[in-house]
Amino acid sequence: MKPVNINVSKGKLKMKWIRTPTIIWNELSKEFNFTIDACASNKNHLLPKYWTKENSALDQNWDGEVVYCHPMYDIYIPKFVKKAINSKCLTVFLLPSSTNAGYFHDYFYKKDNVEIRFLKRHHTGTGHKFFSDNNEEPKCGYLRPLMVVVVDNRKTGLGYKTNKGK
Repeated sequence: MKPVNINVSKGKLKMKWIRTPTIIWNELSKEFNFTIDACASNKNHLLPKYWTKENSALDQNWDGEVVYCHPMYDIYIPKFVKKAINSKCLTVFLLPSSTNAGYFHDYFYKKDNVEIRFLKRHHTGTGHKFFSDNNEEPKCGYLRPLMVVVVDNRKTGLGYKTNKGK
């Protein structure tokens, strides 16, 4: 699940804007041979094989997979990061650029098997738009900076095979 806008009703938080922006997905899917969408719903999955909140990625075996992981932007991000770090797989994350977060320094920063790509601001200046499960468009995009993080915990390290040049 990929929230950006939070609605509060009757004391409960409801995440509304969750789809990976098409412009970001198109670029990543051209480069990587993804086998699983780790944080999806039955409506927003980007691949035929996907895990949802009901069959949580955190409870699955990631070994041997090429994982696309765009988790909810909440306190559970470190759990997804740790799962990727402890699995023998290639994981590509779409995350907020929280360079002050403990998980960033513990698992990503200056690690040989990690590549960090900071994304430029969306050309509109209003941030990348994360649509809802029902394909509703938000008025404004996500304003915080984003990053793509590639974690390669296969035996080959960052010598991952991509779709480039095919």
